[in-house]
Amino acid sequence: MTVILAPPDDLLDGKFDPARFETAFADIESGMPGLQGWLENLTRPAIPEGIPAAAQVDAIARMNFGSVSDDDVLSVVATLEKSLTWLQAMQVRALAEFARRRPGYLGEQAASVFDEHAGDEVAAVLHIAPRTGASRLDWAIELSSRLPKTLAAMENGQVTYAKALVMSEETAQLDPATIAAVEERCLDGADQLTPTQLRRRVKRAVIAVDADAAKRRAERARDERRVAVLPRPDGMTEFWALLPAQDATALFTRLTDLARGAGGDGQRTMDQRRADALSDLIYGNAGPASSPLVQLVMTDATLIGGDNQPAELIGYGPVIAATARKIAADSIWQALQTDSTGTIIGLGRRRYRPSARLADLIRSRDRRCRFPGCGQPANRTDIDHTVRYPSGMTEEGNLACLCRTHHLAKTAGQSRTLEWTSPTHRTYITQPPKPLM
Repeated sequence: MTVILAPPDDLLDGKFDPARFETAFADIESGMPGLQGWLENLTRPAIPEGIPAAAQVDAIARMNFGSVSDDDVLSVVATLEKSLTWLQAMQVRALAEFARRRPGYLGEQAASVFDEHAGDEVAAVLHIAPRTGASRLDWAIELSSRLPKTLAAMENGQVTYAKALVMSEETAQLDPATIAAVEERCLDGADQLTPTQLRRRVKRAVIAVDADAAKRRAERARDERRVAVLPRPDGMTEFWALLPAQDATALFTRLTDLARGAGGDGQRTMDQRRADALSDLIYGNAGPASSPLVQLVMTDATLIGGDNQPAELIGYGPVIAATARKIAADSIWQALQTDSTGTIIGLGRRRYRPSARLADLIRSRDRRCRFPGCGQPANRTDIDHTVRYPSGMTEEGNLACLCRTHHLAKTAGQSRTLEWTSPTHRTYITQPPKPLM
């Protein structure tokens, strides 16, 4: 079998002369240099330290997983995740190079009539839909041009494809200089974060890097608020609303309070009780009107307008200083006291319903379930003793928020730091988050 590579223009105009071109792949079946030899002669990009080389991947492929320990299986999973991330970064580099060779696709002077069909070429070689091919190409162009440090972190196995998507989505409206500043703040240690945790970090950085621009974007976004009703089968309808963060958070908290007050009858789930509470509000059957508690983390300087550092709206995430000050002026809110590092060390109280001060402090400090990577908000968790009572005291240093699932799975820990030990004897450390960075 002989395969000839030639420019498409030469094939189309009938002037193709085989003598002008080398045969790239020749007689593969007869053992002469072919595709494999061509690939082997390519200049290979350097594989960063810590990412398995081809020989290591081959050894993993030959492993009998049934004969190795649980810990070894998890080690293989972690190792291959880095390798996969590196491979995805290499594909992004290759796609970006292909786009460069089709300048018309990039909006530049076209090299040929085929430039605009670059996405179709990608789709054809990958056996995917044309629209998907164009998306792959666009994604590669964006990463290599707008987010070069993120792409480099992918190459090093520090940022997964999912985390790169987070970086892309959260910086979509930013100028190049701001993007570079956000990357500088957020990529260090990103390998230890879940995509959701990274998203919170990026949101804070976007606000902190250019507070004025963040305020302008927030004002524009507020203009998009709306409510929609979407019919669903079997007599159901989806009621959907796009609201400012503080309004949506307050509404959900109010519905949760009403649902809890309704008690469990053994028949309705919490989601069903919240839905019923919304109906009660609509028909005026929810009882006396009251304001839900809103928890807010911000510095005193931000509160009085001395700076515009981002604040943290518990249950949502980072918000601009102007939004935080509006919440503080208009809402029943709870101010959370921090030390110089941003760690919660106490709380103020302006609230409509009495509650156990210590439980409030723990939920305010932890803000979500303390199991590694769990995002369950603290107001939906149990307050649990780290060291079992009565051996462990009921005090701030021995309490933590755990959702019901991870409450049952808890091992041991001490003070504000929790150390989790998995069945494979791996340990994971979590600490209360530091919202102000």
